[in-house]
Amino acid sequence: MFEKINFKYTDAEEEKLYAPELIEDAYVDINDIIEQIQRPEIYLVIGPKGAGKTALSSKLQLMAKPKWDFFVDTDELEQFEFNLLNKSGGEKGTSVGGAVTVWQMILAIRLLPLLLQDEKLNKQNPQLVIFNSGLQKYGLTASDNLINIVQYTSRRGIFGKIKSVISEVQGEKVDEEKFNLKDPAAIFESIKKVLNNIIPTESQYFLVLDGLDHPMRKGRNNAPYIADLINAVRLLNMFFAGINIKAKIVILIRDEILQIVPDPNLTKRINDNGIELKWYDNTRDPLETSLMRIIENRAKLAGYNLSVKELWKLWFPEKIHKRESHIFVLDNTRHLPRDIISFFRELQKLGKNPPFRREDVLAALNNYSDWYLKEISDALVGLIDEDVRTELPDILSSLGRNFSCEKFKRAVSDHGIAESMNCEQVLKDLYNTSWIGNYWETHEHSQRYSWKHRKRNSKLDLKKNMVIHCGLWKTLNLV
Repeated sequence: MFEKINFKYTDAEEEKLYAPELIEDAYVDINDIIEQIQRPEIYLVIGPKGAGKTALSSKLQLMAKPKWDFFVDTDELEQFEFNLLNKSGGEKGTSVGGAVTVWQMILAIRLLPLLLQDEKLNKQNPQLVIFNSGLQKYGLTASDNLINIVQYTSRRGIFGKIKSVISEVQGEKVDEEKFNLKDPAAIFESIKKVLNNIIPTESQYFLVLDGLDHPMRKGRNNAPYIADLINAVRLLNMFFAGINIKAKIVILIRDEILQIVPDPNLTKRINDNGIELKWYDNTRDPLETSLMRIIENRAKLAGYNLSVKELWKLWFPEKIHKRESHIFVLDNTRHLPRDIISFFRELQKLGKNPPFRREDVLAALNNYSDWYLKEISDALVGLIDEDVRTELPDILSSLGRNFSCEKFKRAVSDHGIAESMNCEQVLKDLYNTSWIGNYWETHEHSQRYSWKHRKRNSKLDLKKNMVIHCGLWKTLNLV
């Protein structure tokens, strides 16, 4: 029966398409996030790669399917062309609101087809339907995604056409000369006037933005645009709340990406408007945490009716290398859903049934180590240069399990890339993505460790020794 438990997918989009029951019936609602995300002021969902941000989006979409008053769309922004925001803004966009205003304009346009999925709102607001149809003529609301909208708004002459549509709805005269210029502030204010006249319903509308994992692309630093997006979403969400429309935009973003976003108010935004996906729980038995409930819920779908604590006792040896087996396994992960699912997937690939021997667990962890390297290497994309990223496994392999900052610098120099990297910053990026942790001994000669995945607010201490995550030891030939 163990082989029937579905650990096939580590991507929530694939789960939604090919095994929706995993999202519908086995989803673990950590920290009541489904309820929390519906609070009007919450619009940032923060967590590392593999924490379940996209799974939340998939859950919301599947929740919305059978309902007539709940509407959810998701836009994937991985291929978003941030440089087009400048073209959409033009000269006046630069001086009047900048990219924040451009973001608000294209987000407001993007929300129109989402609002009009609501049949009741459709019937109550014929002028909005006419406005949306007018924009569709120019391709602005026909595509239902921000990538296409920013491409259209960057074209010459499109602003005059948008204003013409607005004027038709409002019965205004168009100043053609004025609106042939790109003025996103004026266009956005006109769109707000249209939205202000909406007769609201009790329905909820969520636009979820995902895929902001790569702020550095093709030599460009897009972090400032992400800062502007966060501010634009806040302002637009407040606007909708002010006109009693339950529409909001939600941003899914990794915490290590947030750390490079240049916004002096970012800490306030995170505290006031964010919710973090924290899976590591040091206060309870590790087998009674939300993380391990993922295994329990999936096992129930396959016919098991036991707690994860009972299942673990049936499946695994009590000790591995003189440590409790569940602690031993979890220490090879970042205490994240994707990691623990990947371990069980490797266990299933062995083609054996429980109870598993110590050798079986070690074999699964050896294969998991290869996956783990690829996963956290992907987490560095956009944070460090590609030539540095590809050399890191060899550099770390040459250092051994423990090393100092100076030893790392020497290894980098030996690999001939010292001039192309800031070693201290790379070490911080490695810490933030759980390649390494800090290691030291107390005055009582007891060992202490610090890991980002265990304490999200922790920072790397360059004066202390670093230790490579044990999930990497096998793939880096350190065991």
